[in-house]
Amino acid sequence: MELSTSTNIYFRRPSGRMAPIEESIEKCAAAGFRHMDLNFLDCTTFKLPFVGDNWQEWLDSVERTAADNGVIFTQAHAPFYNFCDPLFANRDYIDRLILRSIDCSAELHVPWLVIHAGTDYGSARMAEASKRKNREYFLPVVEYAAKRGVGIAFENLWDYNIAPRRRYTVDIGELVDLIDSFESDTVGACYDTDHVILSELGHYESLACIGSRLKATHISDCINIDSDHYIPFFGKGNWNDIIGALSRIRYQGDLTYEMHRLNQNVPDELVDATLKYSITVGQYLLDLFERFSKELENGN
Repeated sequence: MELSTSTNIYFRRPSGRMAPIEESIEKCAAAGFRHMDLNFLDCTTFKLPFVGDNWQEWLDSVERTAADNGVIFTQAHAPFYNFCDPLFANRDYIDRLILRSIDCSAELHVPWLVIHAGTDYGSARMAEASKRKNREYFLPVVEYAAKRGVGIAFENLWDYNIAPRRRYTVDIGELVDLIDSFESDTVGACYDTDHVILSELGHYESLACIGSRLKATHISDCINIDSDHYIPFFGKGNWNDIIGALSRIRYQGDLTYEMHRLNQNVPDELVDATLKYSITVGQYLLDLFERFSKELENGN
């Protein structure tokens, strides 16, 4: 297991500027990260070169920067939208960028691309209809990715921000059911700790249900729906439970930060310090995982 981070740990700047992905790679590498998650969602939302006609040149630049700084990408985050909504206006545009994120992941040898499921809010049988529509939508996506050596990891979501409505795959059982329905070893799960904390679910129960399906993580802490995706131990997450549950299912992937709040208000002069501190926290979590794993081996 290694510590990793999304490129969004250094992206939104206090001035309103969006830092180039290459700059994030350089900053994170200097702090000590060697594994990273390439966030194509940010590249789409904020119209980085990824969305333009010269996206291949941009990808070449990202690949060179990563190689020059000793960084590899062990997971990535795809763009997404609620394709179950018939009124969504930019469907073709986002569909094209989802496939582009797969092409980019394949070129960068990224094994797992994280994505969100859609929710059919118009159905009286929301979970049943959502599963059917997700299978219809993602079957060709999964096949396209598999041919390029990229797996698709569905993320557990949260829905307190849209209450009383709920999202499909907040329920871990729904997430597992959707994954299993593809009957493919190129489909797995991404466990977002922040979403589980906000949803007030149990980590041991959730991760025991996911089990060997777990291929990627989004590691962060939160206080409430307005204060989310912070560094571990700065919120209400129980990190002994989280790391203990990961060790119990013998998770083999990276601990990957998804902490876009960490530096968004931090002055440039302090960013290097916060990144290095995140390494210190991450190493503590890795050591904790190792300790729990040894205890399990010894039957404790």
